[in-house]
Amino acid sequence: MKKIFITLVLFFVVVNLKAQVIISPYVVYTDEHNKFGKLIVQNESYDSYEISISFIFGYPISDSLGNRTMKYIKQPEDSLPSINAWVKAFPKKFVLHPKERQTVRLFVKPPGYLKNGTYWTRIVTSSSPIIKEQDSSGNGVSAKLRFVLNQVTTVIFRKGIANTGLNISNAKISRDSTGSYKLLYLLKREGNSPFFGNFNLKIFNSKGQPVKDESDYTSVYFNMIRSYVLPQNIFKPGKYKAILEAVFNEKEDIPQSKMKNIPNVKNTFEFIIP
Repeated sequence: MKKIFITLVLFFVVVNLKAQVIISPYVVYTDEHNKFGKLIVQNESYDSYEISISFIFGYPISDSLGNRTMKYIKQPEDSLPSINAWVKAFPKKFVLHPKERQTVRLFVKPPGYLKNGTYWTRIVTSSSPIIKEQDSSGNGVSAKLRFVLNQVTTVIFRKGIANTGLNISNAKISRDSTGSYKLLYLLKREGNSPFFGNFNLKIFNSKGQPVKDESDYTSVYFNMIRSYVLPQNIFKPGKYKAILEAVFNEKEDIPQSKMKNIPNVKNTFEFIIP
């Protein structure tokens, strides 16, 4: 019973921390003309928090079945488009009292040999409530737990002309361990920058009736596999046609973006559920 209680308390505290410490914007944009950016950290609670800022390079990856996760690299190689070694935050550590906000200044100092394109890293904003010390002079043993919440956002730096593109290919059907089918696509990023956009999937049965309509916003930093689950209760044996369309929409994440729009990318795939 103790383990269950502790788990519930931990979950409540983490959710509460996330609700109390607010960070904006989600993406900080810098370029060769403006190497300064800012991050706002706001304490919406009635408690004080210790805040620290750090950086780690990372990007989303997938396995062969389209399961996605984030890959983080503390010391990225020079071949990767990381700005870890060039970005500084001021201040890096501070205390936010109730209802206070702090502007964190970011400065990017890139080397002169950079090629045109987009470079980035992740901003890790760590917040921990300040716990007042209590007098425990009794014979019992006291313990103090310290909760730290890490919220991860992004800072990018753009050099010269940035361009991107996407190729959707190798569509195929795969069956997972639960008996459900998966629709898999290979997403190949083109150009010198990540692709940010909306992915819209529509699937029709042999009568032309829609059986699946799904949309989401996805970032493609490097080539990856995209998967869609086809539930058994909806996809009965028969013929189907899937249309996947990617719509470039970088301004949703980066309002300051100057990158030109590109044509929508579409893939049509016909398949059979046996």
